[in-house]
Amino acid sequence: MTEAKYLKDMLCLMVDRHGPEQVGRALREVVSAHRRKNSNKKKASPKSNAKAKKKTAPEYVAKMDLPSEKKPAMAELAKRFEEKNFLPRFGSIREFCRIYRIVEPASKSRVSALPRIFKFIATMETSKIQRILDDGMFSGPSRLGPIADAILRNGRGAAYRLANPPVSGNSPPAPGS
Repeated sequence: MTEAKYLKDMLCLMVDRHGPEQVGRALREVVSAHRRKNSNKKKASPKSNAKAKKKTAPEYVAKMDLPSEKKPAMAELAKRFEEKNFLPRFGSIREFCRIYRIVEPASKSRVSALPRIFKFIATMETSKIQRILDDGMFSGPSRLGPIADAILRNGRGAAYRLANPPVSGNSPPAPGS
């Protein structure tokens, strides 16, 4: 039985039992209440719109109630978050949550983690926030490039020195001479 046929049969049963006037009046009340409820939902919150814009990290941090000494560091961290220079992937966020014993967000998106991460960071001492900035902590693997280059350079130098020991008479002076 199709849904339309089922609905029609149910209405016929109601009309037979209660009469057309009562069913009509009740139906108008239900429809009116349904319209009021739906119009209130639309007016109540623009966030209910599926296309509502998500807050950026800088916008989120700007609206936070923070002590004045934390604001610059938090703003910079939010900027780096937005540029993906701080917690660039969800895996970084997962690691951050593990280290600081924060419950990992259920949704696996960076944007969904934004409130949880920045509310926690706001509880940290300003010096610790500044250290995260200064040391580039949780910046992801992209910051490892210079370190890898330095290791390669030093590794090649050590391999060269081992393969080509100094010739007698040309050796560098001994320490302390």
